[in-house]
Amino acid sequence: LDLLEVIDNGSGIKPEDYESLAGKHTTSKLAAFDDLTRLVTFGFRGEALSSLCAISASVVIQTRTAEQLVGTKLTYDKNGSLASTESCAREVGTTVTLTNLFESLPVRHKDFHKNKPREFQRLTRKLQQYSIINSETRFICSNSTAK
Repeated sequence: LDLLEVIDNGSGIKPEDYESLAGKHTTSKLAAFDDLTRLVTFGFRGEALSSLCAISASVVIQTRTAEQLVGTKLTYDKNGSLASTESCAREVGTTVTLTNLFESLPVRHKDFHKNKPREFQRLTRKLQQYSIINSETRFICSNSTAK
């Protein structure tokens, strides 16, 4: 998988959350246990981004909140530490871009490439499940292959 990109038009990520965004065991969405019942977004946080950093060649996040005039491009290293930031053009929301998934895990990489259709089917099935229970959210999934 050369590139996986998830784009949303949500509220973006606040600058004070940039440093800890992809760290292990971190989240900016939960301060207390009861916060679990009040989650209203699908955003990536904590363990998910940390794990993705570990298995991807690069993790780049572009984000902008309504309070910001321009977006910010964040690049994270394999440990989930913020490696660089720079300004970028972007609407309010967030884009998470992963490149070369499983490249550092040769056996998993080989298995993943061997079973791309099965893995894509699993992904679309999961998106369908989310879309059924979230009728007010639009999900678009596309698959582009090299020619």
